[in-house]
Amino acid sequence: MRAGGFTLIELLIVLVLIGVMTGMAMLAIGNDGKDRRPLLEAERLQTLLDLAEQESQLRGQAMALELFAHGYRFLILTESGWLEETGDAVFRARELDGDLRLGLRINDNKQVLAARPGLGAKPRPGILLIPDAQADSIRIDIGDSHGSLQIGNGGERGWEIAAAGVIP
Repeated sequence: MRAGGFTLIELLIVLVLIGVMTGMAMLAIGNDGKDRRPLLEAERLQTLLDLAEQESQLRGQAMALELFAHGYRFLILTESGWLEETGDAVFRARELDGDLRLGLRINDNKQVLAARPGLGAKPRPGILLIPDAQADSIRIDIGDSHGSLQIGNGGERGWEIAAAGVIP
């Protein structure tokens, strides 16, 4: 006959079942990080803008950013004009996830952004990325229907992120 109590195996099985049920409950709650997407994208774009300015100086070649309503791409200036940067994976073209959108204001004038690059259309730089040479006040809005963040070049340390409202 068996003495009272549980065996180690029985306790481990119960702990595994509790862990599985807790995991399923967390997934059912639906915390998939959607509320952090604008912040993550804004931080990525801010870092890329700072890096592109430094890269421009190191290469001795002008770089620019072309924005679209749902993405962006970096451009380099060649003898034949502006071309999409394809030689460096860091500066590859990017599409925004889901309902994230971009907006652009230069000197407080709202710029109209195409939804995506047109087929065969020549790249059009929206923001020139030359270190310490920004004369225009630039503000990029990135967000969704719940709110947005702004990336601007008005700070002492280059590109900075600030809270904003809702992108119209």
